[in-house]
Amino acid sequence: MIVGLGLFLGSAALVRLFCYYAVKQGLIAIPNARSSHQVATPLGAGVVFVLLWFLCLLVGNVYHLFSVHVLLLFVPSTLVVSLVGFWDDHRELSARKRLLVQVLVAIFCVIMLGDVTALHLSRYTTLTLGWAGLVLTVLSIAWSINLYNFMDGIDGLAGVEALFVFGIGGFFFWHVGAIPLALLTWTLVATVAGFLVWNWPKASVFMGDVGSYFLGFLVGLFSLIADHLYHIPITVWIILYGVFWFDTTMTLIRRFIRHENLAMAHREHAFHRLHRAGYSNTQVLWGVIALNTLLACIAIWAFKTDSFKWGFGLTLVILTAVYLKIEQRLPMAKTQ
Repeated sequence: MIVGLGLFLGSAALVRLFCYYAVKQGLIAIPNARSSHQVATPLGAGVVFVLLWFLCLLVGNVYHLFSVHVLLLFVPSTLVVSLVGFWDDHRELSARKRLLVQVLVAIFCVIMLGDVTALHLSRYTTLTLGWAGLVLTVLSIAWSINLYNFMDGIDGLAGVEALFVFGIGGFFFWHVGAIPLALLTWTLVATVAGFLVWNWPKASVFMGDVGSYFLGFLVGLFSLIADHLYHIPITVWIILYGVFWFDTTMTLIRRFIRHENLAMAHREHAFHRLHRAGYSNTQVLWGVIALNTLLACIAIWAFKTDSFKWGFGLTLVILTAVYLKIEQRLPMAKTQ
């Protein structure tokens, strides 16, 4: 508890200091027709919780909390993803270069994880995919990185999602005895919460690509580690991560069907449309918090009762109903 409080306060203080660096370096998000903010805002502060998380990882290594395998799995891959995001905040990289690095990092993770040819849908149900499992794992990691970046579109949203996914995810790790991994996820909760002090509407700083790439990658990696090494069904992570993957996937599919340029920035995600329909940033954020609270309860219930099929089905019904309600309020428009 004391360590968590210290990380929270340290993160909040360092994010505030980072704002001065961002202004000096010209790391400023300038409002445009496709942005949801109205004033120029420093970005890239996600580097704070990235560095604090690495520090905790190294301290844990000093106290022999982590095996060499865990360190080799986390350190190189997370470092590369974070550096790409940091570079992208300073000098924009092409989409192809970003995707290439993300795929290579995902392949490295597959090699380090070993046998990823099957997924646990419940404690007693395993989906064997063979070589397709390797491809699916690589694509899932790369997709998680990008969808998190896509969803980082209004104040507080990406940070709040991290609190729920890593907070409840840590509970799952703790329950199966993977205490060091639980502590790593809760470290993220504390440091991201410190960042949210300044990112809550109206935000005075943004996490930038360095933060969203980092968080999206770790959601994918932690969920795969949980499934393949600790037999925590991937289904619970899919439920927890529901708000982000559902909105992004639905938006991408609909834009693809319309033959729109998928690389073009837009404001047609469900949360964007709610904002444009007249709901304040704070109202949208509290709506997401309420929805995430419901999904967290479903995930815990499914985990405790092994009712993953029903939990996943209920999640799809809820997310679809909410999405259709938003579509009724403000339909998705063409972006080109």
